[in-house]
Amino acid sequence: MKTNITAKLLLLITGIYFSNTTWANTVISTSVDNTYEDIRSNLIDGIEQRALNISKIYHASDMLNRTKDSISNAKEIYHQAEIIEFCSASISHQLVLANHLNISACPFKIALYTLSNNSKQTHLVYTKLKPLDQQSEAPTIKANKLIQSLIENVTW
Repeated sequence: MKTNITAKLLLLITGIYFSNTTWANTVISTSVDNTYEDIRSNLIDGIEQRALNISKIYHASDMLNRTKDSISNAKEIYHQAEIIEFCSASISHQLVLANHLNISACPFKIALYTLSNNSKQTHLVYTKLKPLDQQSEAPTIKANKLIQSLIENVTW
């Protein structure tokens, strides 16, 4: 009897927790046969040409390669990898006006990298944003279209 009540309580708590939580994100990936330097330069130019603010460039491969020796079984995955964080003031305002929790979507991020075993192919990756509610749908679509258009301009 006590086990049955505990199981039901655990199920109820889990259901409440996950009712407002996204189960999985959609990761969008594109690969091009072009140099990392060219893709990076074109992406930064595209962001700046739209008068968007680059808030940070995170040097992911540097950190991972620097710390790999302290992790057992770690190996060098990326030859080069960076995550570019940027902001559109207009879209960000629309997102947070729709739902204050949308601040978690800012800044927008695009990762670009080459793999250690194939440095001639450059990958671009981003996590597709999901609207938190109906009011967030339109600005979320705008944000996703902005990110996708930046990648399309780089990979054409």
